Amino acid sequence: MSLSKVIIYLTCVSLMILGTAMAQSRTEVDVPNVNAGAITIDGMMDESAWATAGEANLVTDEEFNIWINPYYRESMVEPEYDAFYGRLLWSTDTLYLFLHIDEWVNDSTDLFWDGQWTGDQLFVGLSARLGEDMLGWYDGNYYRTPEGPYHFLILEDQVTLNGDGEEMYIPEEFRWSYGDSLGAFHASDICRWATVIDTNTGLWDIEMAIYNPHINAQSSVAFNIGGSIGSSSFHEWMLENEGYSDAYAYYSWQASVPDEPFTVPDASVNGDPGSELLVSSAYWGVLEFVSGGASSIRIAEDGGSLVQSFTLHQNYPNPFNPSTTIRFNLEKKSPVTLRVYNAIGQTVATLIDNKPYNSGSYLVTWEVDELASGVYFYELVADGFRQTKKMVFMK
Repeated sequence: MSLSKVIIYLTCVSLMILGTAMAQSRTEVDVPNVNAGAITIDGMMDESAWATAGEANLVTDEEFNIWINPYYRESMVEPEYDAFYGRLLWSTDTLYLFLHIDEWVNDSTDLFWDGQWTGDQLFVGLSARLGEDMLGWYDGNYYRTPEGPYHFLILEDQVTLNGDGEEMYIPEEFRWSYGDSLGAFHASDICRWATVIDTNTGLWDIEMAIYNPHINAQSSVAFNIGGSIGSSSFHEWMLENEGYSDAYAYYSWQASVPDEPFTVPDASVNGDPGSELLVSSAYWGVLEFVSGGASSIRIAEDGGSLVQSFTLHQNYPNPFNPSTTIRFNLEKKSPVTLRVYNAIGQTVATLIDNKPYNSGSYLVTWEVDELASGVYFYELVADGFRQTKKMVFMK
C-alpha cells in the first residue's frame, strides 16, 4: 500500500467524533503509525520514526499555542519557556508521547518540584469519551482509566494518576464489581515512562508509552497537555508573603488563542486554564490515528446553502502530482468511506474509513508519497450511496 498524506477540509461544522457532536472548532492532530516495539522508552527522541510524528506545539521559535495565567506574576510578558512541544506516534492500543520542555532558568524561574500544586507540574489528559467532563474535584478521575477522561500527574521523574489514588474516595459508579473503594489503576498499570532532566539548563524530557484500548487506525481520542510553572525563589517568596507555597502560571495547550498566550479563549471557559484542563474537557484537542505518514485536519464552518443530494465530484487537478483534491456532498448525516483503488481493484489508500459526518460539503486533499504513474479509481460510500470516478497520477 502506498503511503500518503490526507488533508480533510470540513466545510460543515459538527463533525461527529466518538459519538459526540462538536459544538466548537477543535485542534486535531493526525498521529502516524509505527510498528509495536519501534520506540524505546528511554527519555530520548532518537528513533527515526519521530521525524514524521504528530505535533502538539505549545511554544516554538515561531508561535505560541498555549493558554497561560500568570496569577501572581502579572509582570510576565510571555510564557517562560524557550521551547515546549509534544510529539505523538501510535501502535495498536498504545500512544507514544515525547514531551520536551526548555524552561528559563533565572532568579524568577527554574525547574522546581515540591509535590502536587507546588512548583513545576505536568498533566497529560486522555479521554475516549469526548464531551464528558471530569467530576470537578481536581482528582484527575484516575478511576475512569483507561477510557477517561483522566490525566497523569508528572512531577520530576514520577508519573502517577493523581498520586495513584491511594486512600482516596472513588464514587460508587466507578468502583469495581466487588465494591473495593481502592479498585483503580495505577499509572504503572497502563504506562511506561522515562525522563531526562537537567535543572541547570531547565531541560525536562519525558517519554511515555500509554495503553488505551481505543487507539486503532481511523479512531480518535481526546488529548490535552497542561501544568504549571514554579521556581524555588518564588516558592520562598510565597511562603514569606502569602503564607502558602502554590505554583504559579497554570497553563493548558487547549484551548488557546494562537500567539496570544494570556488571552482567555472565549466566554464559555472560566478564565482558569488549570481548571479547564483538570475539570473540563470542552476544548481538549483530538488525536486522529492514521496509517502511513502524518497529515493534518482542519475544521471550518460553512454558511452556504444546504446540500440537496449525495454527490462525488471529479478530483482536481487531474492528472495530478503530487496532490489532488476530492470534493463530495452529503445529503444527510451518515458514515463515510472513501478509498482509492488501482486498475486491478486493489486498495492503495483509505482516505476515510467508515467515519460519521454531518450533512455538508467536504474537501479531501490527498498528497501521494509513493505511487506508480497510472490510472486509479476513487470510490465514495455513504448511507447506501456509492459512486466511483477515475483519476490519473503522473510523475
